[in-house]
Amino acid sequence: MLSRQEHIALFSDYEDPTVNITTVVTCADFVAKAKARNVPPFAALLFAIAEASLAVENFRWRLDDGEAVEVTHLKTGHTVLDKNNNLNFSAIEHTNDFNTFVRRYIEDREIVHAATCLRLSEPQDRDHLYVTCTPWLFFTAFEHPVARYGDASIPNIAVGQFKFENGMVHFPLAVQAHHGLVDGLHIHQLIETITDGVGALF
Repeated sequence: MLSRQEHIALFSDYEDPTVNITTVVTCADFVAKAKARNVPPFAALLFAIAEASLAVENFRWRLDDGEAVEVTHLKTGHTVLDKNNNLNFSAIEHTNDFNTFVRRYIEDREIVHAATCLRLSEPQDRDHLYVTCTPWLFFTAFEHPVARYGDASIPNIAVGQFKFENGMVHFPLAVQAHHGLVDGLHIHQLIETITDGVGALF
Protein backbone atom coordinates (compact mmCIF):
# COMPACT_ATOMS: atom_id res chain seq x y z
CA MET A 1 0.00 0.00 0.00
CA LEU A 2 3.06 2.25 0.01
CA SER A 3 2.31 3.12 -3.62
CA ARG A 4 -0.95 4.77 -2.52
CA GLN A 5 0.27 7.06 0.25
CA GLU A 6 -0.34 10.14 -1.88
CA HIS A 7 -3.85 8.90 -2.75
CA ILE A 8 -4.64 8.24 0.92
CA ALA A 9 -3.44 11.71 1.92
CA LEU A 10 -5.35 13.38 -0.90
CA PHE A 11 -8.74 11.73 -0.44
CA SER A 12 -8.57 11.62 3.36
CA ASP A 13 -8.77 15.43 3.30
CA TYR A 14 -12.06 15.27 1.39
CA GLU A 15 -15.32 15.71 3.25
CA ASP A 16 -16.48 12.52 1.51
CA PRO A 17 -13.50 10.38 0.43
CA THR A 18 -15.58 7.58 -1.07
CA VAL A 19 -15.87 6.33 -4.63
CA ASN A 20 -19.22 4.73 -5.54
CA ILE A 21 -19.89 2.46 -8.52
CA THR A 22 -23.13 0.63 -9.29
CA THR A 23 -23.43 -2.01 -12.00
CA VAL A 24 -25.56 -4.98 -12.98
CA VAL A 25 -23.96 -8.38 -12.41
CA THR A 26 -24.92 -11.26 -14.70
CA CYS A 27 -23.96 -14.80 -13.79
CA ALA A 28 -25.21 -18.38 -13.87
CA ASP A 29 -28.32 -18.90 -11.74
CA PHE A 30 -26.82 -19.78 -8.36
CA VAL A 31 -30.14 -18.95 -6.67
CA ALA A 32 -31.96 -22.11 -7.81
CA LYS A 33 -28.95 -24.25 -6.93
CA ALA A 34 -28.70 -22.68 -3.47
CA LYS A 35 -32.38 -23.19 -2.74
CA ALA A 36 -32.13 -26.82 -3.87
CA ARG A 37 -29.55 -27.32 -1.11
CA ASN A 38 -31.51 -25.32 1.50
CA VAL A 39 -28.91 -22.55 1.40
CA PRO A 40 -30.22 -18.98 1.57
CA PRO A 41 -29.17 -17.44 -1.77
CA PHE A 42 -27.98 -14.24 -0.11
CA ALA A 43 -25.73 -16.32 2.18
CA ALA A 44 -24.09 -17.82 -0.90
CA LEU A 45 -23.58 -14.40 -2.45
CA LEU A 46 -22.33 -12.94 0.84
CA PHE A 47 -19.74 -15.72 1.06
CA ALA A 48 -18.56 -14.95 -2.49
CA ILE A 49 -18.38 -11.23 -1.69
CA ALA A 50 -16.29 -11.86 1.43
CA GLU A 51 -13.95 -14.22 -0.39
CA ALA A 52 -13.52 -11.72 -3.22
CA SER A 53 -12.76 -8.87 -0.81
CA LEU A 54 -9.92 -10.93 0.64
CA ALA A 55 -8.67 -11.96 -2.80
CA VAL A 56 -8.44 -8.43 -4.26
CA GLU A 57 -5.54 -6.77 -2.43
CA ASN A 58 -6.85 -3.21 -2.29
CA PHE A 59 -10.01 -4.39 -0.53
CA ARG A 60 -7.95 -5.91 2.28
CA TRP A 61 -6.68 -2.51 3.43
CA ARG A 62 -8.24 -0.18 6.00
CA LEU A 63 -7.13 3.05 7.64
CA ASP A 64 -6.34 3.11 11.35
CA ASP A 65 -5.51 6.62 12.61
CA GLY A 66 -4.60 7.51 9.05
CA GLU A 67 -2.25 4.56 8.60
CA ALA A 68 -2.99 1.76 6.13
CA VAL A 69 -3.37 -1.63 7.82
CA GLU A 70 -4.05 -4.95 6.13
CA VAL A 71 -6.99 -7.11 7.16
CA THR A 72 -6.07 -10.77 7.39
CA HIS A 73 -9.39 -12.03 8.74
CA LEU A 74 -12.86 -10.68 8.23
CA LYS A 75 -16.24 -10.15 9.83
CA THR A 76 -19.11 -9.80 7.39
CA GLY A 77 -21.53 -7.24 8.74
CA HIS A 78 -24.81 -7.40 6.87
CA THR A 79 -28.34 -6.11 7.25
CA VAL A 80 -31.28 -8.20 8.45
CA LEU A 81 -34.88 -7.23 9.19
CA ASP A 82 -35.91 -7.70 12.81
CA LYS A 83 -39.32 -8.90 14.01
CA ASN A 84 -40.74 -5.39 13.53
CA ASN A 85 -39.39 -5.15 9.96
CA ASN A 86 -36.79 -2.62 11.06
CA LEU A 87 -33.20 -2.65 9.92
CA ASN A 88 -30.77 -4.49 12.18
CA PHE A 89 -27.28 -5.88 11.82
CA SER A 90 -25.64 -9.27 11.77
CA ALA A 91 -21.89 -9.78 11.99
CA ILE A 92 -20.30 -13.19 11.57
CA GLU A 93 -16.70 -14.33 11.55
CA HIS A 94 -15.77 -15.23 8.01
CA THR A 95 -14.39 -18.65 7.19
CA ASN A 96 -13.37 -20.05 3.84
CA ASP A 97 -15.38 -23.19 4.64
CA PHE A 98 -18.69 -22.56 2.87
CA ASN A 99 -20.83 -24.92 4.97
CA THR A 100 -19.54 -23.42 8.24
CA PHE A 101 -20.18 -19.92 6.90
CA VAL A 102 -23.77 -20.78 5.98
CA ARG A 103 -24.38 -22.31 9.41
CA ARG A 104 -23.06 -19.16 11.13
CA TYR A 105 -25.17 -17.00 8.83
CA ILE A 106 -28.39 -18.86 9.66
CA GLU A 107 -27.69 -18.97 13.40
CA ASP A 108 -27.01 -15.25 13.65
CA ARG A 109 -29.93 -14.37 11.39
CA GLU A 110 -32.27 -15.99 13.90
CA ILE A 111 -30.72 -13.97 16.73
CA VAL A 112 -31.26 -10.76 14.77
CA HIS A 113 -34.87 -11.68 13.97
CA ALA A 114 -35.55 -11.86 17.70
CA ALA A 115 -33.52 -8.79 18.70
CA THR A 116 -35.21 -5.94 20.56
CA CYS A 117 -32.40 -3.39 20.07
CA LEU A 118 -29.82 -2.51 17.46
CA ARG A 119 -26.78 -4.81 17.33
CA LEU A 120 -23.79 -2.59 16.59
CA SER A 121 -20.11 -3.32 16.08
CA GLU A 122 -17.41 -1.29 17.72
CA PRO A 123 -16.56 1.70 15.50
CA GLN A 124 -12.83 1.11 15.92
CA ASP A 125 -13.00 -2.42 14.49
CA ARG A 126 -11.25 -2.42 11.12
CA ASP A 127 -11.83 -6.05 10.13
CA HIS A 128 -15.39 -5.61 8.89
CA LEU A 129 -16.94 -5.69 5.45
CA TYR A 130 -20.39 -4.09 5.33
CA VAL A 131 -23.02 -5.55 3.01
CA THR A 132 -26.68 -4.66 2.65
CA CYS A 133 -29.41 -6.26 0.59
CA THR A 134 -32.53 -4.59 -0.81
CA PRO A 135 -34.34 -7.52 -2.48
CA TRP A 136 -37.36 -5.34 -3.29
CA LEU A 137 -35.44 -2.96 -5.58
CA PHE A 138 -33.51 -3.35 -8.81
CA PHE A 139 -31.68 -0.12 -8.06
CA THR A 140 -29.54 1.93 -10.42
CA ALA A 141 -27.56 3.82 -7.78
CA PHE A 142 -26.82 3.42 -4.09
CA GLU A 143 -25.05 5.50 -1.47
CA HIS A 144 -24.34 4.47 2.11
CA PRO A 145 -24.21 6.82 5.09
CA VAL A 146 -20.73 7.57 6.42
CA ALA A 147 -20.42 7.88 10.20
CA ARG A 148 -18.89 11.06 11.61
CA TYR A 149 -16.37 9.06 13.62
CA GLY A 150 -15.53 6.85 10.65
CA ASP A 151 -12.85 7.19 8.04
CA ALA A 152 -14.89 5.44 5.31
CA SER A 153 -12.16 2.84 4.82
CA ILE A 154 -14.44 -0.14 5.50
CA PRO A 155 -15.99 -1.01 2.13
CA ASN A 156 -19.78 -0.97 1.79
CA ILE A 157 -21.50 -3.23 -0.73
CA ALA A 158 -25.19 -3.29 -1.65
CA VAL A 159 -27.06 -6.05 -3.47
CA GLY A 160 -30.43 -5.52 -5.15
CA GLN A 161 -33.28 -7.58 -6.51
CA PHE A 162 -32.57 -10.78 -8.45
CA LYS A 163 -34.05 -11.14 -11.94
CA PHE A 164 -33.89 -14.33 -13.98
CA GLU A 165 -33.62 -15.00 -17.70
CA ASN A 166 -32.44 -18.02 -19.71
CA GLY A 167 -30.66 -19.72 -16.83
CA MET A 168 -28.90 -16.54 -15.75
CA VAL A 169 -29.46 -14.24 -12.78
CA HIS A 170 -29.06 -10.46 -12.96
CA PHE A 171 -28.80 -8.16 -9.96
CA PRO A 172 -27.54 -4.65 -9.18
CA LEU A 173 -24.36 -4.45 -7.14
CA ALA A 174 -23.05 -1.21 -5.64
CA VAL A 175 -19.58 -0.82 -4.19
CA GLN A 176 -18.53 2.12 -1.99
CA ALA A 177 -14.93 2.37 -0.80
CA HIS A 178 -12.30 4.89 0.28
CA HIS A 179 -10.80 6.33 -2.89
CA GLY A 180 -7.40 6.56 -1.24
CA LEU A 181 -7.36 2.76 -1.10
CA VAL A 182 -9.51 1.72 -4.04
CA ASP A 183 -9.92 2.85 -7.66
CA GLY A 184 -12.42 1.84 -10.33
CA LEU A 185 -10.03 -0.86 -11.55
CA HIS A 186 -10.09 -2.55 -8.15
CA ILE A 187 -13.88 -2.39 -8.01
CA HIS A 188 -13.95 -4.06 -11.44
CA GLN A 189 -11.61 -6.77 -10.13
CA LEU A 190 -13.80 -7.28 -7.08
CA ILE A 191 -16.97 -7.64 -9.15
CA GLU A 192 -15.30 -10.08 -11.55
CA THR A 193 -14.05 -12.15 -8.61
CA ILE A 194 -17.51 -12.17 -7.00
CA THR A 195 -19.10 -13.29 -10.27
CA ASP A 196 -16.60 -16.11 -10.74
CA GLY A 197 -16.77 -17.13 -7.10
CA VAL A 198 -20.53 -17.40 -6.73
CA GLY A 199 -20.73 -19.31 -10.00
CA ALA A 200 -18.27 -21.91 -8.71
CA LEU A 201 -20.07 -22.59 -5.40
CA PHE A 202 -22.49 -25.23 -6.68
